[in-house]
Amino acid sequence: MRESTELVERAAALRPVLEANQAAGDRERRLTDEAMAALADAGLFRMFVPNALGGMELGMRTAVDATAEVAKGDPSASWLVMILGAGDWLVGLYPEEVQREVYADGPDTHVCTVLTPRSKAQQVDGGWRLTGEWFPSSGCLYAKWALLGFPFGEQENGLAVVPVSELRVKDTWFTVGMRGTGSNLLIGQDVFVPEHRVLRMREAIAGDLGQEAGRYRSAFVPTLLTYMISTYLGTAEAALEHVVGLAGTRGVSFTSYRRQSDSAAFQLAVADASAKIDVARMLAYSCADVVDGHAVEGTYPDYLKRARLRLHAAHAVKQCGDAVDVLVSAHGASAVSESSPLNIYLRDMQTALRHAMISPAMNAEAFGRALLGVEPNITGLI
Repeated sequence: MRESTELVERAAALRPVLEANQAAGDRERRLTDEAMAALADAGLFRMFVPNALGGMELGMRTAVDATAEVAKGDPSASWLVMILGAGDWLVGLYPEEVQREVYADGPDTHVCTVLTPRSKAQQVDGGWRLTGEWFPSSGCLYAKWALLGFPFGEQENGLAVVPVSELRVKDTWFTVGMRGTGSNLLIGQDVFVPEHRVLRMREAIAGDLGQEAGRYRSAFVPTLLTYMISTYLGTAEAALEHVVGLAGTRGVSFTSYRRQSDSAAFQLAVADASAKIDVARMLAYSCADVVDGHAVEGTYPDYLKRARLRLHAAHAVKQCGDAVDVLVSAHGASAVSESSPLNIYLRDMQTALRHAMISPAMNAEAFGRALLGVEPNITGLI
């Protein structure tokens, strides 16, 4: 694994083109071709693709920083970079045969992921047959492959690699925010999945896959949740930048303040928001360092440490959401105008905060049970 300041700089340089295409993506409920091409040209879809197949296998700090920069131009674009990147990392957990199948057309091949096992599965000769629906499937409009959760046995789930050409995409993504992600519904009917394209989730979560490469040795749930912080972080940072940038020219309604920057109440608000964002970034880096540190050493964090990482990731995300709320209130009612960038940050943040894997309350409960030794826990995804 390596870090790359160059990639972060390339991601930051995309901001103008992403901002210019954001409204069209929001309207069409998918990123524009220009936005997707710009992300690909910058190499942002190769961060977690195996080196041997044209990828980069970058460190988590670089992935967080680069994806956060994308969010400043368009949170939906950042979400897609994150989700599709997570799919690339998951593919790296499979045997080399599967990796070569997936990236047969090159390292910019996209893989979407829905871990929730909303399906029925039947074991057959040589593999499995799946029938089900998977939602929300961010990135499915661009993906050639899908990673789909499915149940087998009472307490066991699998993750299947399926060509999107064997699925049907149903247009269901009508939302308040994150509209550009095109996170529609995938439908599969009696889809055959050969055994070599199935991952046992229990083994993956416990670190029992026998991976040797550092990037793909990192802990399953902590890796995914640490990377998730990036979109929330970049969105909150963009909101802070916007509000502070206008503070010297906007007054405070129904007061004598001609500039928001002269108001003590406003000063306290932006300081509070900035502190929350700082905490989120520190937690993101801390999680990244722990995740990558274990991977490089060839060790696997124990159950309690993994639960703590899940807690920290959720807390970082909460700080980002709270920061945006503070900034919107401090800025004023114009923040909800469709012409204001704050409207985008607010809608996209509020939508993204509803992702079940990042729920602060559920993650705190899962950690509390782990800390106290209460079994069983509320989730196996630790």
